[in-house]
Amino acid sequence: MKAAVYLRVSKDSTGEGLAVDRQRFDALETAKRYGWEVTRVEIDNDTSAAGKRQRPGFETLLTAIETGEVQAVISWDMTRLTRNRRDTVRVIETGQRHKTVLAFCRGSDLDLSTPSGRVMADILAAIARQEIEQKADRQRRANLQAAEQGRRVGGRRPFGYEPDGITIRQDEAEAVRRAFNDVLAGVPLARIAADWNERGLRTPQKKRNGQDSTWTAQTVRPVLMNPRYAGFRGYGPQPEHGRRKIEAVAPAQWPGIVSEERWRAVVGALSDPARYTSLGRGGRALLTGLARCGICGATVNVGGSRSGKARLYRCSASWGHISRMAAPVDGWISEVAIARLSRPDAVELLRDDHRPDIEELRTEATALRARLDQLATSFADGDLTVSQLRTATGRLRSKIAAVEAKMADAGRADVLGPLVSAPDIRATWELLGTDRQRAVIDTLMTVRLMSPGRGARTFNPETVTIDWRQA
Repeated sequence: MKAAVYLRVSKDSTGEGLAVDRQRFDALETAKRYGWEVTRVEIDNDTSAAGKRQRPGFETLLTAIETGEVQAVISWDMTRLTRNRRDTVRVIETGQRHKTVLAFCRGSDLDLSTPSGRVMADILAAIARQEIEQKADRQRRANLQAAEQGRRVGGRRPFGYEPDGITIRQDEAEAVRRAFNDVLAGVPLARIAADWNERGLRTPQKKRNGQDSTWTAQTVRPVLMNPRYAGFRGYGPQPEHGRRKIEAVAPAQWPGIVSEERWRAVVGALSDPARYTSLGRGGRALLTGLARCGICGATVNVGGSRSGKARLYRCSASWGHISRMAAPVDGWISEVAIARLSRPDAVELLRDDHRPDIEELRTEATALRARLDQLATSFADGDLTVSQLRTATGRLRSKIAAVEAKMADAGRADVLGPLVSAPDIRATWELLGTDRQRAVIDTLMTVRLMSPGRGARTFNPETVTIDWRQA
């Protein structure tokens, strides 16, 4: 009888394939004992069989059975061959059609051409699924307990920290701090990713070939959303559908890199598209999406002239309202911003008499979370009904959300501070990227553009109106 050997290990952290080698030795001994000829060996190393991940070796094995190339399959046990219902059905149905025998190094052989063989294969596969589901349930419970205690449970090195997950790695931590400020100043995530790559920083997660992975906007986002950087232990079970959401559960046993209010401000900015659209998408010109049409009030877009040699600002609602050269307007607005920030009273722009007390907000949030825990205890003791628990929990969560929103507002970056305190404001302005200049303009003023008039060839400042946001 011709047989195929199937070898699989869920996790091979070293990549040496030692577990696969052990399985191979036992499988070949089984074939020798039965007098079978092994015509192929299929391997899925470092590959789980519990989820939907593609297993090339498994797919090739089924093809070999379907084509009649092999009449038997040798594996360590049923858990190596299948651990999900979908693959179990495929093995049983394919084996039934072609009268395949399953031989296990640790277990009884199963003849899939017989009803008893098929039912035993189904039972063994069900037991394998139960084992992995129970293990996953235990792991989720242990992870939640660790989160509630603020402990780290291992895993790959988090960016900004050493492999122990506790000690801060200074060069990466500085990049994280700057990224938090950049997001609140309107810098796109793609720009932050490019900056990290240019500085030689790489993600802690390796590619499958062992090489370092570069940063993208999609990999920067979860870093900035993670509560660990504010000194909190996060927890978020993997959802069946949609993006995984990690929430702060308890103070962590490691130091944070940014303040809690700064982290909440970034989470708020990245979670609410309306807060990040105008600045965070990185306009192609200084006033794209910021300036308003002086006729209808719609935002202004930028586009090319017919010759393609210049950029024009146009009303996004109607091209007939305004169409004017972008460069003179950008230069004028830059000069106005520099002049305003150079005035002796510019420091007054940094004052915020309504800024909330962060310590008071932290104390209030801690007290509300403690009351939430007390509700769970009261329910467990039978002092509250399900309805009472649901009502009280909803009210407390609403209050917590309101407090966290205030903390987020308090943590928004002071985009004017570096300019106001700079010894040479013009030089500092010119060193800023367009994204940061846009954030400053959005903080200082609202710009309205009027048509320069038919045939106008010189820039007229009176066709640009500025409404200051602060006195």
